Amino acid sequence: MVKYLRLINIFKFFLMSSILYAIFIFYLSSLSDVSKHIDFIEKQYILDILSFFEGFGLGIITEISIYAYSNYDKLLHFFLYTGFGIVLYLTMHFSRNAKLQKYAVLLVLIIGVSYAITDEIHQTYVPGRSGTIADLMADTAGLVFSLIITPGLIYILRLIDEWIHRGQAQ
Repeated sequence: MVKYLRLINIFKFFLMSSILYAIFIFYLSSLSDVSKHIDFIEKQYILDILSFFEGFGLGIITEISIYAYSNYDKLLHFFLYTGFGIVLYLTMHFSRNAKLQKYAVLLVLIIGVSYAITDEIHQTYVPGRSGTIADLMADTAGLVFSLIITPGLIYILRLIDEWIHRGQAQ
């Protein structure tokens, strides 16, 4: 009975987290000037670090850094929707409903991509913002990434929990 009540509380926690996260995304989409370029690549110390990597034949790090800087908004979309996917997955995972648990991956994709589409549409009505397919693709990539890492993390946490309980039983 206690485990059942604990499961309900965890489910409610992640359900509320998912709702609050969606509200947070909506809030960010409502801002006219979400982010301005931070000229960190032009700072001398960053250039020195990048040249250090190039000296060791790791110029790819410079290329990745410059690409990330020039597409920083896509990275923000990616990481924002990775977090959204994680809380959505955990909501389904800790549900008592077997169908929600079984189809968690599919539901996260359906809910997450649907929300991303409505988010991009919403942005077209915000002055200074636009909805783009590239942003939608970054959102979807973040959701997919969350579905790759979250089940693995849950599995690792279960193994650790079993290892700890095995140690206490001895």
